[in-house]
Amino acid sequence: MRKGILFFLLMALFSIAKANVNLELARKEFKNAVYNDKLTNQLCQVLISSKQQDALTQAYIAYFTALKAKHVTNPYAKIEYVRNFDRTIKKAIELAPDNLEIRFLRFSVQDNIPLYLGFSNELEVDKKIIVQQLQKNSTGFSGTFKQDVKTVLLKSKSLSVSEKKLIEKS
Repeated sequence: MRKGILFFLLMALFSIAKANVNLELARKEFKNAVYNDKLTNQLCQVLISSKQQDALTQAYIAYFTALKAKHVTNPYAKIEYVRNFDRTIKKAIELAPDNLEIRFLRFSVQDNIPLYLGFSNELEVDKKIIVQQLQKNSTGFSGTFKQDVKTVLLKSKSLSVSEKKLIEKS
């Protein structure tokens, strides 16, 4: 009986550790995937096959799904990928509305989607939350990932000069 419980606990810990490794890989490669369709597909598949489907995992699945739209030429496929992104990221936000990383992922995609498609409605809300949290220095991001977030934000066309200055100071 004890061996069975111990085995179950070890498997649960292994599953959690694997999920964390998958998320760390997604964080590390989220910028590179923008330019590499094979990496985008691989990361998306790894996360989809993950046993742990928490809000953050769903958000990264949504992010990589949106990147697939960048890598295809068929306009209908592009729209379908963006629709899937929109549905999945909304579910992730519902599960964890205060998760800054999820808000950042949504912002970074919506910032690059043409406004006329109607999928960029939450840009202002997410931008405000992200800038406030960066100013307070309460993001919970690791140093490297925080720098990556700041780099993406500083390149954004949706932030004003004053908002970019606030981000540079944080």
